[in-house]
Amino acid sequence: MYREKIREYYDHLSRSYRKVADYIMSNYYEVSFMTAAQLAYAVGVDTTTVVRFSQRLGYNGYPELLNDIREQVKSEIYAAYEPKELLAEDPAGAFKDRAEQEQHNLKQMLIHNPPDHIRRVAEMFAEAKHVVLVAEGYAGVVAAMIAEQLRHRGISAEATSNDPVLMAGTLISLVDGTLVVGISATEYGDNVAKALAFARSKGCATLGVVGSLASPVNRMSDEVMFAPTDVAGPLPSIVGLTAGLSALVQIAAKESSASVEKHQEEFQRAFTFLTTSDVSDPPEDEA
Repeated sequence: MYREKIREYYDHLSRSYRKVADYIMSNYYEVSFMTAAQLAYAVGVDTTTVVRFSQRLGYNGYPELLNDIREQVKSEIYAAYEPKELLAEDPAGAFKDRAEQEQHNLKQMLIHNPPDHIRRVAEMFAEAKHVVLVAEGYAGVVAAMIAEQLRHRGISAEATSNDPVLMAGTLISLVDGTLVVGISATEYGDNVAKALAFARSKGCATLGVVGSLASPVNRMSDEVMFAPTDVAGPLPSIVGLTAGLSALVQIAAKESSASVEKHQEEFQRAFTFLTTSDVSDPPEDEA
């Protein structure tokens, strides 16, 4: 398979060959319809580079590599439109069952959060001067990630631990204008619900993001977003919670094509400075 060959040879490829490899790995569906000249144009190299890249992987030429890519695409199309029955004990069957359950959870999230409800949640973020995320169990990792994403989009945010001592340290500094988001993946979440009750006593707006409507967080929030976490087995899923909260980041940041492009440019500038500049060199606009 071309993927295995690319992975095997990648560390030993030249920069131009790596550009071809990266493009193929990321866009193999499109590549399956491309000639060598078209692929070369898309990557920004000459046609000879594409041919020699194919040979570097052990193919006789680009047509042989292209045939391998097309076989991969064909097998995926057949799997989608003519799926074979999989047994529950088959790892592929377990994978398929879990993916289908997650798909069902996401559909349920859309049903339980109609447009008017999401608009009210969006208003909460628009009015918030600061966002505090409080989560229980496995959802704590999600809360930390979402707080980081909010900060990257210029929104004041933090995630606090479910530990009572650390949580209390965050809650005592709550002020008017803070939005406290309680995240609960299960029917438990008592500590999160108590944190929301404390936040309400200080005049803060509260939003619950719950995976189970039986969670006490559901009863202690001004607004609730339901993101089902149902899966087979003892552990809840965090896919729906992650998807729902990530969507809220996009809403809170009021993302548009222009704002996303500006953010990407600023991020790339900072990343380039951190990875290529001498420590004594100031950023260009501060020189």
